[in-house]
Amino acid sequence: MENATQNWEQMTYPFFNLTLNYSLHALEPHINAKTMCAHYDRLLATYINNLNQILETRLDLQNMTLIELIDYAETNRDINLRRQAGGVYNHFFFFTELRPATGQIIIGITPQATQKITATFGGWKTFKEQFANAALSVFGSGYAWLVKNNKGELRITTTANQNVPQECTPILCIDVWEHAYYLQHLNERQAYIDAFWHVVDWVKFSERI
Repeated sequence: MENATQNWEQMTYPFFNLTLNYSLHALEPHINAKTMCAHYDRLLATYINNLNQILETRLDLQNMTLIELIDYAETNRDINLRRQAGGVYNHFFFFTELRPATGQIIIGITPQATQKITATFGGWKTFKEQFANAALSVFGSGYAWLVKNNKGELRITTTANQNVPQECTPILCIDVWEHAYYLQHLNERQAYIDAFWHVVDWVKFSERI
């Protein structure tokens, strides 16, 4: 299970939920266990089950990874497949980029990552402000992302619903569907964003950037 968690981007049918390297209580008080149980245990499981049901009779798709399924769905305008595969991909990305709080906002960051953030955004403070503004700007449900384009340039972008950023490499995302924070913060999305920074795995962030 541990290897599958580490290599979820290569996973193919049948998909299964990941064994995280932290407990559902471990992100408290920033993301509470009640939210994690609803979000990770139940909602993500529903996306996985729905995706497996679609693929059960689609032998031509069963050897595809999540990204390959999303690309196929985009090309063939298969909305349901795109939604379910995107829902699994986005949630896998989100939950595996988190770690228990260390008591500091940024710990484990590399000098190289800081240099890239500074070169693009002018520093961590500005980056976090711009990322938070993007997350607040999402109308309804979706995600805010830090991505790297084909030229290696960093950009902040957003996606609606369970869409996935195209033609770029995701580095960081925040889920701003209400189910990600409503049980703890009600409609206070800003409070949830502030809490999010305390549980980002900055080691993984530095590897991706």
